[in-house]
Amino acid sequence: MNIALQKGIPSKPRVHPGCELQGWETLYDETSLWIDAAAVKGEVPTDIEGTLFLSCVGRNKIGDQQYGHFFDGDGMINAVTITNGRVHYKNRYVRTPKYVNETAAQRILYRGVGTQIPGGMLKNMFRAPGNAANTSVILHGGKLLALWEGGKPWELNPTTLETIGEYNYEGGLASSQPFSAHPRLDPRTGSLYNFGVFGVPKPKLHFYRIDSSGEVRANRSQYVGDYSMCHDFAISENYAVFVLCPAFMRRPFRFLFGLSSILESIDFDDAEKTKIVVMNLENGDIVKEYEFDAFFGFHLGNAHVEGDELFVDALCVDQMDVMDGLSDVFAERGVDFRFQENGAVLNRFTLNLNSGCASRSPVNGALAGEFPVWHPDKTGLENRYTWLGTIVENGTPYWFNAMQKLDHHTGEMTLHDYGEGRFTSEANFIRRAGSNAEDDGYLLSIVYNHARRKSEIVIVDAQDMQTEVAVIPLEHHVPFGFHGGFYNEVFEHAP
Repeated sequence: MNIALQKGIPSKPRVHPGCELQGWETLYDETSLWIDAAAVKGEVPTDIEGTLFLSCVGRNKIGDQQYGHFFDGDGMINAVTITNGRVHYKNRYVRTPKYVNETAAQRILYRGVGTQIPGGMLKNMFRAPGNAANTSVILHGGKLLALWEGGKPWELNPTTLETIGEYNYEGGLASSQPFSAHPRLDPRTGSLYNFGVFGVPKPKLHFYRIDSSGEVRANRSQYVGDYSMCHDFAISENYAVFVLCPAFMRRPFRFLFGLSSILESIDFDDAEKTKIVVMNLENGDIVKEYEFDAFFGFHLGNAHVEGDELFVDALCVDQMDVMDGLSDVFAERGVDFRFQENGAVLNRFTLNLNSGCASRSPVNGALAGEFPVWHPDKTGLENRYTWLGTIVENGTPYWFNAMQKLDHHTGEMTLHDYGEGRFTSEANFIRRAGSNAEDDGYLLSIVYNHARRKSEIVIVDAQDMQTEVAVIPLEHHVPFGFHGGFYNEVFEHAP
């Protein structure tokens, strides 16, 4: 993709190489404080009332040992409460056994997705990865849960963020069933849907339906092929949609006997097909399967049905190489780093539920990007707008430094460039009170500012994409991370 040809996309000479590296460093302090209103640039909207829970990888190394992959660092949960124009911030590590034991030892004691325990084969053989609880956090059925790809949720106190313990939905999840970091909430029923991939010798796709009170109502396990990786899925009003990429663990003995990590044991085979599986949302029955030429898709957007056609958005890239780029987060990105040419681009898939015909095409105007979000009330329905993080050549293209807004009706793309040396996390959309326009609201995210060597909570006007309504400074950096959500509940009350 030649971004120089696209109107409004910055293209500036690169400066300050390595300026993003502080965003990977460990945050040692756990704090809880109200932000001084006098320090806020702009004005915090009084119609925002609630709490943003956002996960991050609090530390990418322990002692003098670096974890082998970004996915293996220990999870920290950030809580940003906004009430009556005031902002409260708190953060706390999830006290998993991995975190507690490695903190005490100050060295790596657990395997991870891309991490091996130092010491060779005998140190690693027959050892399962440690749950890092670092990928997402949700509030549902009265429970605040920190999530990770390959294990159970960890329950936290939503007021203090103290760790309560591993949670299996009162026995609703079997001991071998993982609970992924990408559940989907149906805004009309309050039901939560999720899945996990695990099984020996063949991997199974486990599908869960949890009612609004937090009780597991459906738990379905079935074989859908040898696909070893599925990170995300989408829901429409009646269907769940899974994109199964041709990533296979064809040499599981290498992992079991401690010779390689999970990622090193998985092969992406572009001679195979990428499969899309459509399931009944109520009970997990397979409705239809579709095949496409191989591509890798990590995150999905929204899905909806019109007549016989099911539409689903997914970020697509030709190869799985993107995973390798997160194996050494402290390595400076070189001048050959070209995100727009090599990153995933949002595609729309059209799946005919009657004929079985299927097609895909890039979303008009889309830049390479990640972390798609939309108006939460539109989940499962047609959404006109999708917002995604992206990396543009604004002088410091070393991590996500901009947010793109896609209009699916007009094909227009609008960009918010956070500026030189400012790097964003996933944004969350918050509807403006009293408005019915789908894009009338705010994008709330945590941004690392290299000039300050600290982070700030940034509120952007989601409609015009130009205005930073408020910038709320923190007195420390917040390490880069993944996902979270904004909820209307307030757990801190202004003095």
